[in-house]
Amino acid sequence: MKALARILALLACAIQARAQGTLQFNATLTGTSEVPPNTDSTVGSGKFSLTGNVLSFYVSIPAVTFITTGGSISGPAMEGSNAPALFDLGGFAFHPGSGFGDPPSYYSESPASGPFGAGPFTLTDTQVSDLENGLWYVNITSAQQPAGQLRGKILQVPEPSVLGLLSVGAAACIALASKRCRRLPAKGRTLFGGRAFSWIGGLF
Repeated sequence: MKALARILALLACAIQARAQGTLQFNATLTGTSEVPPNTDSTVGSGKFSLTGNVLSFYVSIPAVTFITTGGSISGPAMEGSNAPALFDLGGFAFHPGSGFGDPPSYYSESPASGPFGAGPFTLTDTQVSDLENGLWYVNITSAQQPAGQLRGKILQVPEPSVLGLLSVGAAACIALASKRCRRLPAKGRTLFGGRAFSWIGGLF
């Protein structure tokens, strides 16, 4: 019963987030995506959350080949072209890594905290449209490459449909019911549609 309650709670949260209009976006930042490209092997990452017209972010850059001096969200632009900065990502804080395998990195996030981080940012309807259409990118700068060391397009993460979420929940409920039924003695089972269920314990 507790397992079923957890499944239903997770489904409810996912459906509520979708109903509130929360969209998720990712960006993979590389030197080869810069215009013009460079040979830096560092790969950074960005995660973005758009709720209504408010955009939050978390950008992380491994401290491997350069010191991050800043970054921005720029656009609108197609691949292979540059665009002006729309939002400054603020100061990047240094994370020394950990003994669990996390490498040293620079990161910025919202909300801003003192000189570090920035936002969240309030977007216009036109800006929301540009973001959803993949016309924005993240640009990371360094002392060696003040115009841009790493770059990555901000792309929307595909959303599961409500019907899909409900289908997952239904499948999980049936699996739980079948598992419980198999634990019951044969006399406590009733065959229904080729599957055994317990009228004593019910489906759940």
